[in-house]
Amino acid sequence: MKHVLLLLAAACLVLAPTASAAPAVKKPNIVLFLCDDLGLGELGSYGQTKIHTPNADKLAADGMRFTDFYSGSTVCAPSRCTLLTGYHTGHSYIRDNQEVKPEGQVPIPTGTVTLGHVLQKAGYTTAAIGKWGLGGPGTSGEPNQQGFNHFYGHLCQAVAHNHYTDHLWRDGVKEVLEGNRVDLAVGKQFAPDLMADDAIRFLKDHHTQRPDQPFFLYFCTPLPHLSLQIPQEAMAPYLAEHWPETPYDGKKHYFAQETPHAAYAAMITRIDDYLGRIMATLKELSVDDNTLVLFSSDNGAVFPLCGTDPVFFNSTANLRGYKQDLYEGGIRSPLIARWPGHIAAGSTSDYIGAFWDFLPTLSDVAGAQTPKGLDGISFLPALVQKGTHPKHEYLYWEFHSQGGSQAARINNWKAIRNKVNTNPNAPIELYDLANDPAEQRDVASANPELVARFTELMKTSRTPSELARFNFGPRKQ
Repeated sequence: MKHVLLLLAAACLVLAPTASAAPAVKKPNIVLFLCDDLGLGELGSYGQTKIHTPNADKLAADGMRFTDFYSGSTVCAPSRCTLLTGYHTGHSYIRDNQEVKPEGQVPIPTGTVTLGHVLQKAGYTTAAIGKWGLGGPGTSGEPNQQGFNHFYGHLCQAVAHNHYTDHLWRDGVKEVLEGNRVDLAVGKQFAPDLMADDAIRFLKDHHTQRPDQPFFLYFCTPLPHLSLQIPQEAMAPYLAEHWPETPYDGKKHYFAQETPHAAYAAMITRIDDYLGRIMATLKELSVDDNTLVLFSSDNGAVFPLCGTDPVFFNSTANLRGYKQDLYEGGIRSPLIARWPGHIAAGSTSDYIGAFWDFLPTLSDVAGAQTPKGLDGISFLPALVQKGTHPKHEYLYWEFHSQGGSQAARINNWKAIRNKVNTNPNAPIELYDLANDPAEQRDVASANPELVARFTELMKTSRTPSELARFNFGPRKQ
């Protein structure tokens, strides 16, 4: 009996877990910081010299800066739809902006699988804070119906045009902002600041209430989109620069601004302050080393409008076009990624990708199951610089305003056609981005085989939309 007991004791020691057994690896947290109309050249790490962006520049120094990354579209709603669903605008439900009265835009439908849903299923607490634009109050497109545990901010893009709006939405409930009025350019509460405050609150509350659960924070500030509004004290450093100023009188659209250069620069620095606050909070909570932070913009810089001056700031980094164009200046986007221990500090990537890659990439980061049939591919190998780097056969965009346009990129070749609504066989412009990144020399006539390939691609890369507004053809008046 003594020998039997000794054998049983030995067996228990073999089967019992040892003190040195490796603990389960916690899934990384994810912060996706999205700006509204921030141009490629408006960050110091991308060549900006007038506007101060120290936190974004530090993010680039601590992580990876992408040189060939694109937004999902050249305006807000379709770009955000591609980000959340993994489909480009030839297949996505939302392919252009379209207002729905009294408040909101065309909603993404029930049954849509979003990045929020994918990460929720993988065990993440998810929050969308800022400007949404994919469905107004009471619709199927509300963030709380589309994979987000928490939402605070603007449901409607039009409401977001006034940064001293009279209300925001919190998880389906309208919150009135006392001291603000929709007809005044200055109020008591600066809405973008309230959104940043809520993001910090979410991070701290999550750390207190669910410290063992990973989080996904989709922070989508409405800055620097018009109007040119910013608390007066934020402009002080730029007023001291004594830049030449042409006051905007407010007669065309948006609110008047006496010092538009100083206001615009201050709005971008305010974005940078928000990023700094988020990074400081991650460090304070001791989770920054296990958090992937991505920083980008939903489309290119806005064209000269109501006080904006992209030429003065070189907002497009010398690229052609602006928001509402499918030229590079309208869709090329900054992308910075930081993930200590995984992404090399001070690195750059020439990976050619776009917003529809975010869903499969972050799904891989989270160890989640990626939906089948997406247009996006995971660029996680490019982020961590391991394994075979992914490569798109092509990228494709379409846009249904401004006469309708299509664009595609294959390697360093970029094709674009405009005025498609009135001419379905509109000629293709062809550019060699390796030698002509500013798209100044149309080489279509010298490359008929490439033109033929792009022509076919633009036919086969899209499916008809069930929403007539998002199909090419003459517009009804």
